[in-house]
Amino acid sequence: MTTTLPVQLAPGIRLTPEQLQIVVPATAAMLQAGKTYAEITAEVGISSATAARIRQQLHLPLTSRRRTRTFAEAFALHTEPYGDGHTRWTGPMRGRMPQLCAERRRVNARHYAFELHHGRRPHGYVRTACTEPGCLTGSHLTDNKIRAQTGGTA
Repeated sequence: MTTTLPVQLAPGIRLTPEQLQIVVPATAAMLQAGKTYAEITAEVGISSATAARIRQQLHLPLTSRRRTRTFAEAFALHTEPYGDGHTRWTGPMRGRMPQLCAERRRVNARHYAFELHHGRRPHGYVRTACTEPGCLTGSHLTDNKIRAQTGGTA
């Protein structure tokens, strides 16, 4: 449902009484349907603060948060196999570190991939033992303990 307003809304512009007669019922219906403030903003053209104010004025309850992804789901979503058994990260980064965002937390995706494959938390830096920079295949990842055992410098 896309709501047509008599005047195109712009940020910082107050709604006229005529606009309010259209916007308030439309926003209330979307809030009751479980739409997010971002979805309401995109459809109606009001700010999320205005949507929150309408929700409060009409005494509508907050909708429950959407289910977040598990770490396994997020990892599968943001990785793709390539080459000869390598895994590429396609998700968010923080500098040069791949960030795995799930279950309302953010962790280093290399650490997650290492722990998933080796069954333990890494000791020290997690580095790629293969020649592909940034590879996240669990068997290609090493930590200080593995490098000390194998004499590797990767």
